[in-house]
Amino acid sequence: MKLKSIMIGAGIAVLAATAAQAGEGQPRLLGCYERVLVPAQYNVKKTKIKDAERKYVKRNGRWELLEYPAIYEEHKTLIKGEYYVMREIACN
Repeated sequence: MKLKSIMIGAGIAVLAATAAQAGEGQPRLLGCYERVLVPAQYNVKKTKIKDAERKYVKRNGRWELLEYPAIYEEHKTLIKGEYYVMREIACN
């Protein structure tokens, strides 16, 4: 019985010493992260400058119908500027 209590006491002392050493001077790794840039966000409004149009053009002895798309001008308004976030990655 006495031997058993001595062994338990020794085991507790070893665990306490190990825990005390782990807390002294050695930082513990909690996670790994990378810095990621989040781009700025804009509100974009378009103003039509020129309507779409179709034109007949004579090429290589034949008439071809060509379609030109509408032309727009963009007006940007900044909603939120760019910023960095820390994204968790695997620690290898």
